[in-house]
Amino acid sequence: MPELKSASTPPRHSRHAGFTLAELAVVLVILGLLTGSMLVPLGARLEARDRQRTADMLRDIEQALTGFAIVHGRLPCPSTEPDPASTQYGLEDPAPCNLSIEGRLPWRTLGMPAQDAWGSARQSAGDDWAGHWRYRVDAAFIAGAVGAGTTPVSNLQIRADDGSAITTLSNSQAVAIVLSTGPNRRPDGHNASYSASAPLYESGEPSAAFDDLLVWIGRPLLVARLAQAGRL
Repeated sequence: MPELKSASTPPRHSRHAGFTLAELAVVLVILGLLTGSMLVPLGARLEARDRQRTADMLRDIEQALTGFAIVHGRLPCPSTEPDPASTQYGLEDPAPCNLSIEGRLPWRTLGMPAQDAWGSARQSAGDDWAGHWRYRVDAAFIAGAVGAGTTPVSNLQIRADDGSAITTLSNSQAVAIVLSTGPNRRPDGHNASYSASAPLYESGEPSAAFDDLLVWIGRPLLVARLAQAGRL
């Protein structure tokens, strides 16, 4: 008769019942790689969203400047008041406009947001202007009584990133420029310096060295809008 095994014989355990430390480490590495690969597209999507939001605001600002010109017969002065506690903060400077320094968009005068998608409100006069709209206007278009014969005098020029001219003296003739410094919150390229006598600005596709967004109003378009509104 064969010998019967005792009922108390302990069960045999598989050596693969759990994860070893090495296997857990491999799993964690894989999870980390997957998480990192998901974060990159998310960051790109967020930046694209903010760029689109800023571009939409720039178009609204362009329309607001045109509307201001239709109502007042001129474009507004820049705002140069640095103190958020001042009653003049965010309003256009009273005549005569100060074009010797870089001005900001008179956002309260136009009823527009003070800054782009990356900006934040300033709390004191010493705070920087990161994220706030920069604004440049031709001197001939702020004095009033803009007409079909009004010609630019400030020579506002806009260049592409390859150096080619976007605006010209004889045709497009920029009379107002509004600039966002983009996600890095600082002006790039030609926009990094301000010149009262030889104003030069840059517009182009975003890159590692340039992420500004810019919109401008040309003299032909502004005159046409004024004519359509019966202001000429």
